[in-house]
Amino acid sequence: MDEDLREYTLAEFLTGQSSNFRSGLPLVHSTASSNIWKLLERGHIVATPCDTFTGENLAYFFHGRPSYRKFLEQPQEWELPLVLVLKSTCLLNVRRIFPFDSGAFNSNRLPTYLSRFDQSGYEVSGQATALDLIVDIFFGGDDSYYHGRAKPRDAISRRNGLNMRHAQVLALCALYNREQLRADDRTLAIEVQADQDVAIKDQLLGVVLPRPYFDDKGLRKYFKERGVIVRHYDVYPVNTEAYMTMVYEEVKAIYKRLDLFND
Repeated sequence: MDEDLREYTLAEFLTGQSSNFRSGLPLVHSTASSNIWKLLERGHIVATPCDTFTGENLAYFFHGRPSYRKFLEQPQEWELPLVLVLKSTCLLNVRRIFPFDSGAFNSNRLPTYLSRFDQSGYEVSGQATALDLIVDIFFGGDDSYYHGRAKPRDAISRRNGLNMRHAQVLALCALYNREQLRADDRTLAIEVQADQDVAIKDQLLGVVLPRPYFDDKGLRKYFKERGVIVRHYDVYPVNTEAYMTMVYEEVKAIYKRLDLFND
């Protein structure tokens, strides 16, 4: 195709951008609380067979945001979210980075204005500063990114000279501003995939877990001896989605302890 007649992917758009901003947020891994014993016994997060990228073993993380995949109407305590906050440098190898949950994209849970594009155009691991650029360009900083306060699409478009050649970028702006969006908060989180097991030792900064697990003296001792910040949330007769506000608040409390932001 003639170079004068082409559309730009998000990856291509970011390649032409620069910023002095550096995100200070760590990586977050969310899973069912019942997995805590295996995680601590093994000492790492296992890369397991993926049903989205078939034939690959992957471990999934989100940049800074404790999004949770599993929805249960009446969860038991061991089915509730467990959140591990890890150093951003814990991954030996990054397989892919997407600006949203790739599973939601592949299962058609995102608006058609975005899912009509090829997913590969949104894969940005080839850009070394992709995380920083996405947070800066679309949110303006870590605090706004964490709280899901995206910049208006028109403001981003004007500042970065976007036009119809950047429809994929404009679609991401619309997604972050929740236009016609019915999917959960994973759509507002940057996904990071690793294709190797990820060690927990010396990488774990904080943990958020349900109160029944927090009450286990052995667990509290384990984390205290390793300098891990532990936060808990109480259990109620509600669905898993109803816990997410509490989870976000407790992860935010960890970030405050780590001086990552002050809000």
